[in-house]
Amino acid sequence: MRRDLNLYVVALIGALAYWVLDAFSNVVLYETSLGDELLLRSNHSVAWIKIAIFALIFAAIFFSKRFSFPLQDEKYTEPLDEIAQLQQLSDVLLSSLSTKLNTVKALEILEKNLSLEATLLFLYDKESMTLYNENTFIKAHFRSKEIHPLHTNPYQSEIEKIAIQIYTKKSAFSKEHVTIDKKTLTLFAFEIKEERHEKILGNLMLASFSPEIVEAHMSILRRFLQMLSFALSLSAKKELLQSMNTSYAGEMTQYDKTLDVFTYLKLQDEVQQEFKRHKRYHTNLTLVLIEINAFKNISNIFPAAVITGFKREFIQLVKKNTRDIDVFAKWTDDRFALLLPEVDFRAGLGVAKKFQALLAQTKFSHIGTISCSFGITSLAPKDTLSTFKLRAESALSVASTREASGAIEIKLFAS
Repeated sequence: MRRDLNLYVVALIGALAYWVLDAFSNVVLYETSLGDELLLRSNHSVAWIKIAIFALIFAAIFFSKRFSFPLQDEKYTEPLDEIAQLQQLSDVLLSSLSTKLNTVKALEILEKNLSLEATLLFLYDKESMTLYNENTFIKAHFRSKEIHPLHTNPYQSEIEKIAIQIYTKKSAFSKEHVTIDKKTLTLFAFEIKEERHEKILGNLMLASFSPEIVEAHMSILRRFLQMLSFALSLSAKKELLQSMNTSYAGEMTQYDKTLDVFTYLKLQDEVQQEFKRHKRYHTNLTLVLIEINAFKNISNIFPAAVITGFKREFIQLVKKNTRDIDVFAKWTDDRFALLLPEVDFRAGLGVAKKFQALLAQTKFSHIGTISCSFGITSLAPKDTLSTFKLRAESALSVASTREASGAIEIKLFAS
């Protein structure tokens, strides 16, 4: 509207300038007064010609706007400096901040420089896609950032339908049009692919009411997509590596590979799971703590390699004589724990006596025969995890102080 007014003002000034210059030339030629010429009162003034010229100028402007004749592209701007733009985008996209922040900031710069209505970055999964960024446009046209193309959704907007169509077809490039507020919005969609492995990472969609600006800067967009693909691919690899490291660290903290036995941390996880199961289903659970008698004396006599070998033999003996659902793990350096689901303290006593007999018949390499002390308890309805474990510790302490080798002590919850 403002531009239309400017055109009319310019046309008016031009027409008045022509009127004055024509009047001045007549004054010189016919030696008349300037006032008479301006007011068309001289004999040789042809008023209808000047009025017709005025009318033609204003009619041309009016009809050019009425029928949208392309006198001049209203929104088109001069082409951006490609090198400067790419430098700005790369500086932001590959900075030391998180990939998420860098990407969102780079997309905001792209929106501003290309006069975009919005940028929409979709990351693809096997059966879904996720909107990576967020803006008012996305909030207006998408009910959720998680989109499941295979699910029926009667509330999908036209833009969401197009995004799903692009996901389904895995289109490398598409250009679609939708009408919003009686204006045509053009959607440019660019595939984001990891070039080395040809893996499709997602899709970048640009929403614009001025598609000619986007089309004029395709060179910048192609290079930006390469940078974006690199940044997203690198981020995905970092996340995978961190996940693998976390998983490996978890395995290392829950399993002793040297001795081939679960650690105390793993045992705690199992105790918590069984405790929850007991509270819900009232199942039985028995804990048997085992201490190798005179272990400190044995450690002082034999070298570390022999002690490690002895522990491995002892652990294998116990594991071979337990059920698959039982959990055998380290408790401390010279103590072990055997968690027995679905059995009470009587079954735990039977297990302890069984191991007493096995140990009496077993000769370990370099060490010979050994004996163990056993502390046994069963989980009671009013128990907590702490009271359950402390009672087993107390039972073992009593058993280990007895003079008889291979003592067994049972302690139960005192209501």
